[in-house]
Formats: sequence, C-alpha cells, structure tokens
Amino acid sequence: MGSFKKKRRKIRYALLVAVIKVLVALIRVLPRKVAMALGGSLGTLIFRLMKGERRKTVTNLTTAYGRDKSAAAIAAMAREVWRNLGKSGVEFAIRMGQETPEDFFRDLEVHGNEHLQAAHAQGKGILGLMSHMGCWEGMALALPMLGIPTTAVGKKLANERLNALVFEFRGKKGVSTLARGSSYKAILQVLRENNLIAILIDQDTDVRGVFVDFYGKPAYTPIGAAMLAMDSSAPVLPMFYLKKPDDTFMFIIEKEIPLVRTGNRREDMEENTRRFHRVIEKYIKEYPTQWVWMHNRWKTRPEVLEKKKKRKAVGRRATGGN
Repeated sequence: MGSFKKKRRKIRYALLVAVIKVLVALIRVLPRKVAMALGGSLGTLIFRLMKGERRKTVTNLTTAYGRDKSAAAIAAMAREVWRNLGKSGVEFAIRMGQETPEDFFRDLEVHGNEHLQAAHAQGKGILGLMSHMGCWEGMALALPMLGIPTTAVGKKLANERLNALVFEFRGKKGVSTLARGSSYKAILQVLRENNLIAILIDQDTDVRGVFVDFYGKPAYTPIGAAMLAMDSSAPVLPMFYLKKPDDTFMFIIEKEIPLVRTGNRREDMEENTRRFHRVIEKYIKEYPTQWVWMHNRWKTRPEVLEKKKKRKAVGRRATGGN
C-alpha cells in the first residue's frame, strides 16, 4: 500500500510541475492584463476546489478580523487572498522571462533602492527581511537586477520536482539557494562575502523562536534573523513586493532596522525579533489580502510549548542528561 501511495504521489507531483511549466510558457506570450485575469481566475478556482485550504483561510481571517468584519466580508477577503495568489504567480512567471534590468523594471515601481545600495556599501552583507506577501519570490529576482548578489534561505519542498524547478528559476536570475538547516557558519560566510540573504520570519515553523504579538495574539516566530544580524552586524532591511490596484506591482525596500544591543543576548534576540515582525505586521494590516492566510500563524500556543519544554527537561533528568 505504501509503495502505491508513493507512486501515486510521484505521478501527481510530476503532473503538477508539467502544468506549471505549460502555464509559465502560456503566461509569457499573453498580454499582461489577460495573464493577470487568468491568474486571478485560477486562484479563485483553487479556492473553490480546495475545501480544507478555504476553511483554513476563512478561519484565520476570522481570528484576525472577526470582531470588526462580518462573515460575508471575511469570506470575500478569503476569495481575494487566493485571487491575489494567482496573480502573484503570474507576476513571477512574467519576471522570469525578463532578462535585462530595463525590461524587468519597465512596469515595476521600486521604492527605497537608496537604502539597499547604502546597506550594500557597508560591506557586511545584508539581511533582506521578507514575508509571504504579494509576489515574494519576485523579490529575490529583483535584487540581482539591482546589482545585489542574493542568496535565499528556504525550506525544501516535499515535491522534489517542484523544488528543482524553483531552484532552476532562481538560478537563472543569479539567485543561489541555501536549504533551511544549512550550517550557521555557511550562512555567515555568505554575508561576509557581502551578499544579501533573503530570510522570511512570518510563519510558525519548527525552528527556534519567540512569541510576538500578531493581531493581539501570541505568534511563534523564528529567531534566526535576529541571531544572524547580531552575529554579523549585517544591516536588516524589510522588503515587500506588492500588487497595486491596477495589477502592476511595486518593490518596497524599507530603511535599516536598528538593532537592540544591551548585552543580554537572549533578551536582545527576542526584542529584535519583535521589532522585525512589527514592520511585517504593519504591512500585512495595510495589505491584508496579499498575505498567506491559509497558514495558521497561531499554531503553536505558549502553554503547549511550555508543557513540551517541561517534559523534555524531565526526560533529560531521568536519563541523566544535562
């Protein structure tokens, strides 16, 4: 039975990659408005077909906006989230086909390039603080076009074919990829070579983290960006690639976020993580339907995590561990 499931999964994954390749080829020959309409329609179709993802999107939006918006308004927001995801996919496909900066930025507004260039001139590398908003994969493509060597750190996808395709797309634009879990020394070395590391901290993942406030509730947030910033002194610049009402996009690069350095490493990492996330939350609240609300940002609860820590501590004592 297990072997059959694996074969079926491989076939499904292969079909998905084949469909993506066909769609990318089609999008590149369509007029932009037509391609965007197609992307929005595909997003809507997925929203209707994937009941579980639809439910998660509505549930999480209700957690964030249930006190202020009606059920009908939240349902409309959920549909728009998926429409925007489809359009962002189209934007990524379009940018993949543009080989020169002139073509790439012809209809893409860039705000804050002066912050990026000033940070790069420091020679310490850059931590590009990104989030799963708008066309986030487009940010990594835009940076080499602005003259900044870029490496993305991300989780390896379960679909190996899709994972290879994403790496191929990035590589063609000069973006290297480090899998999440790569050695800390390797990441620091990339920064020392004055490259930009693209890092995302806006999801609840199984890594070392700290709780920050998100829509008034504690949300478990990776602490790695703060650790890297403190150990490398690389400037931290929040970045956002967002859709405008006319279905064109803008690339926003915020000013460097000053680090807190009191001498208490643990508290400083936690406070810097909160500072980083505060900027991301501000943008999510400004462009709520461009964030990935199918992700459960409040999955890890403080009381559950505390119980796990206590159980581990008891286990270590029972086995004579430290």
